[in-house]
Amino acid sequence: MTLQRNSWQEWEDVFRARSGRKLPKLEVDIDYSQFPASLAKSLAIFQLGESGGGTIVEQTRMSTLPHIDEHYGNAMSLFVAEENRHANLLGLCVRLLNGKLIRDNWTARLFVFGRRLIGLRLKVMVLLAAEVVGLCYYHLLGSRMPPCRLRETLADIVEDERTHLYFHCDFLRSQITTKWHRRVFVAVWRSLMLAAAVVVMIDHRAAIRDLDIGRRNVFDRWMSFSRLAETLVVSDSPNHCAEQTVRTFSGC
Repeated sequence: MTLQRNSWQEWEDVFRARSGRKLPKLEVDIDYSQFPASLAKSLAIFQLGESGGGTIVEQTRMSTLPHIDEHYGNAMSLFVAEENRHANLLGLCVRLLNGKLIRDNWTARLFVFGRRLIGLRLKVMVLLAAEVVGLCYYHLLGSRMPPCRLRETLADIVEDERTHLYFHCDFLRSQITTKWHRRVFVAVWRSLMLAAAVVVMIDHRAAIRDLDIGRRNVFDRWMSFSRLAETLVVSDSPNHCAEQTVRTFSGC
């Protein structure tokens, strides 16, 4: 996966090529009763957060922001469909763990509120923060599991989330054309990412504790990917970020 795509047509092609994937059958291949109930609850919260997204698709298609076109709108629509697929996958995981899906949660409401605050740029920043949090968290959960269908499913979602990270970084980069824009982005992004990390750590503290992941480990991983995303957006030569990207992804 390259750090940048040359056009939104290329991004549309990336998502369209993956749009026909069917949901796997998550049969019971191990004794899932060994996992704590907090894991099912944690995944149910993320499942709720992966749902929806129709509003941002509509706003993208109506947007008059520079450097985007109909292909970006198509790519955004396909991205949302992929997120909905993740919601379905996580729903299967929750059921595999004998957990229950939920219809409402305060962190999900908070992320939705953040996306609705102002324009498309901030919405994409909130989406990017969610990608960073999810990518790292799913990997850390999988690292505490033995080989099983659940772990494989989380790993598949992680691979998709890596693509999403680049997609959103490309959009934000296209909107940042001056040093002032960069300063504003960095200030808002760091505040947003810190707030998102703290909120999610509070809401998922039981699973983090029960799986012995370590709060410091979780926070450090999120901050590492936060810095990566920031660099991909504001760097003068994003393709020169390859070494940092490899180092960051080597642990995920």
